[in-house]
Amino acid sequence: MRILVVRAGALGDTLMATPVVRALAQHYPDAAIDFLCAESAAPLVELHPMVERVFTLRLRNLPYALSLEKRRLTDELQKRGYAFAVVLERAPRYRAIATRAGIEEIRSFDETPFDPSRHAIENNLRAAGVSGSKDMDFFVSREDERVAGALVEGLARPLVGLHLGYGPRKKKSDQAQRLKGWALDNFATLAESLASDGLGVVVTGSKEDREDARRVSGRAKAVNVSGQTSVRELGALIQQLDLFVSVDSGPAHMAAAVGTPLIVLWGPAILEQVRPLSSCSRVEVMRHPVPCAPCYDTPLMKTCQQNICMEGITPEAVYRAVRAQLEMGVDGPSGKLRTK
Repeated sequence: MRILVVRAGALGDTLMATPVVRALAQHYPDAAIDFLCAESAAPLVELHPMVERVFTLRLRNLPYALSLEKRRLTDELQKRGYAFAVVLERAPRYRAIATRAGIEEIRSFDETPFDPSRHAIENNLRAAGVSGSKDMDFFVSREDERVAGALVEGLARPLVGLHLGYGPRKKKSDQAQRLKGWALDNFATLAESLASDGLGVVVTGSKEDREDARRVSGRAKAVNVSGQTSVRELGALIQQLDLFVSVDSGPAHMAAAVGTPLIVLWGPAILEQVRPLSSCSRVEVMRHPVPCAPCYDTPLMKTCQQNICMEGITPEAVYRAVRAQLEMGVDGPSGKLRTK
């Protein structure tokens, strides 16, 4: 028996689909489970012991008629002979891939409509027709841990990570002007305050974030590892931190998945649906309520000219939250990150 799980979104979206994999494996212990995801998110599931094979899409939005990649993918999926597919995407093109692959039973949000009052993980489980824990899974290699350990070796403890960016920048090169962005001056002020207290500070980010991270780390005694890690190495690094501070991003969900205490700076996204969840570590959401938030999935999202929801979160308030979390006791590495 083979089952296909389809979730071709960003890093956080992919992690929020991993509870479905675990629940399916528990409900169908003899089944082989495959996962179709975006190419950029593949490292999150490549080492998952309950996933037999990972299929990827690089150009996921390209129409099927113009996509040689999707036609080849459909042929490969058809050869696998799936009993059913769990399609955790609302765009019809993903269901069409499963249908073209000859998969007769499809479980999706068409059969079990997405309930906006429930978290995405709960909706995913309902669509799959199974129940289970809402904790996310993330597996890394020993080499990932070695690389991450070398980047933070010898740094002062407690060790706090600051994550600046989220996703491809596209038209807005200034991260702070984007909907979920927080001003670099805010990050720099926070880093300076934490470093002056004798804490270790690590600034993380993608290759696109390197210049921003350099500016932030340059104002404080912080270590800049932005652009120096793969996806799994970043997860292994986050697991070694005592606290992680991030905008609403994939790495914020990674922190929740690996069990590192998290402070997430929240603005325009729908809190009830996509906030990071963890049953084994603290997750604190900091937000500044404004009348126009949340604006995701509304026309306001495309017309927003100033992300006042993020501007209302001050570095002083985040600093106090960090100190409060640390005073509650440093959990240290939680051990939830699995190594394969």
